[in-house]
Amino acid sequence: MTRDFLGNEIKVGDKVVAMRYRGTSALLYEGIVEKVSPKTVCVRKKYKGYDWGMHDVMRVDSGKVVVINDIAIKEE
Repeated sequence: MTRDFLGNEIKVGDKVVAMRYRGTSALLYEGIVEKVSPKTVCVRKKYKGYDWGMHDVMRVDSGKVVVINDIAIKEE
């Protein structure tokens, strides 16, 4: 079972906030889990306007992810 930074189980389809390093900065992005492995999570970006790299999906260490399924978030 793969767990996020807070100890919650991560499942395919979960809404998450994931951290991504760019140079000397760390940025947070909202996305949806596409694949889960024991130590990493593949996250698809939620909004097309996000610029988090060259691909729409990023692989992130599970400790740099927080599941936000039940948290009220502002929709654009």
